[in-house]
Amino acid sequence: MKLPTKVQRLLDATPGVHIHKGRLRLAFKVPGRRTPLRKSIGLLPTETNVLYAGNKLSAIKIDVQTGNFGTDEAAFWHKHFPDDPRHNIVQHSLRDYFTIYQESRKYDLSYSSRCKIMTSSRFLEPFRVLDLDVRDIDHRELERIRNLALQGRKVSTLQEYFRTIRAVFDEAVKDGYIEQSPFTRLRKLRKAGDEQDPSELVDPFSRDELTRLLSVCKVEKHRQMMSFLFWTGVRPGEMKALAWEDIDLTAGTARVRYNLNRAGQIKPPKTQAGQRIIELLPEALAVLKRQRELTYMLPAREEVIHLLHNKTRTEQRRRVFLSRENKPYLNPELMPAPGAWANLLRSAKLAHREPYQLRHSYASMMLMIGAHPAYLAKQMGHKDWGMIRKVYAKWVSEENPNYRDELARKLGDLDPHVTPDETGVG
Repeated sequence: MKLPTKVQRLLDATPGVHIHKGRLRLAFKVPGRRTPLRKSIGLLPTETNVLYAGNKLSAIKIDVQTGNFGTDEAAFWHKHFPDDPRHNIVQHSLRDYFTIYQESRKYDLSYSSRCKIMTSSRFLEPFRVLDLDVRDIDHRELERIRNLALQGRKVSTLQEYFRTIRAVFDEAVKDGYIEQSPFTRLRKLRKAGDEQDPSELVDPFSRDELTRLLSVCKVEKHRQMMSFLFWTGVRPGEMKALAWEDIDLTAGTARVRYNLNRAGQIKPPKTQAGQRIIELLPEALAVLKRQRELTYMLPAREEVIHLLHNKTRTEQRRRVFLSRENKPYLNPELMPAPGAWANLLRSAKLAHREPYQLRHSYASMMLMIGAHPAYLAKQMGHKDWGMIRKVYAKWVSEENPNYRDELARKLGDLDPHVTPDETGVG
């Protein structure tokens, strides 16, 4: 192969750099071998490439002389010959670290958190980074993925994915596999002006709309549950996990101890604030009194309670709300049957809203009549009233220090047999 004069002179002046099958090849010695190793770098013999090959060879020799080869041979080959399939052995791919992250926290992660991990992994699949070594993924790669994904997804959706992906990279940092997470250099993504803030996602039902929903619903257990959600603000999974052992009709309270997840498991709430005693308004008590006729006398069932760290315990419980044939619910959704909720809204001639808006309905209704946000936060299972202030701010008229009795009185639903009337006002 005849080379230009300048290239040939430069090649002659660079010992250890040769041409093999039209490409540049390096020759160098490593501990444990008598003869030099010869490794192609796949570049054509040009002036620039010969200079690059000489510098690369110098770097290799330095790593050999300083003992880096003997300390971590795999890292040595990955550093200097990342494209050589004989040595480019991926020690830990991003896919591996998704598994490592989930396994390391398998006794702490909730079912919904595990679902988020799987969803985030599936989100990355089309971008072909899951099988790359974690060390090779930098902030520029993450920006590329994010920019491409923005073409079809909302900022809030991407932020949810990237929170999980960041936690996976943090696991690699904790292991010392990478020195720094690429997220430390990834710029924050601002929401677009047309994306809704949390308060705009609140679209509560009015009492009149609830009445219309109930009037078109032919299934009594569904009417009961809709009413209970509207008048208590509990989460659907909390409602379906309630047992008569948690109810005190005399005091007018319900103790929220458990939640039903999408795997059909009974588990304690995620936070300590989620375990709470809620004070029931008369309308909610009316629902329970009707339920008492339907489920109170049914025999208790032994239920497995799934605790943290893969521990369980069993309890004899009588669920308040039961599905067909008086069996416990296995799904936290109000109406798991496809299209059932949408059909109900159409029959009531109401705009489409998710069943979770029944919880929002309780919160906004209480705030509009002057319920104290701190009291409401405790009722709904928030650790403080910051979320109440953030999500329901536009529904707040003014603070009112009075609690259940006054709220019930304002709604015109005071029950003197359950709600004490200490002021003497009828």
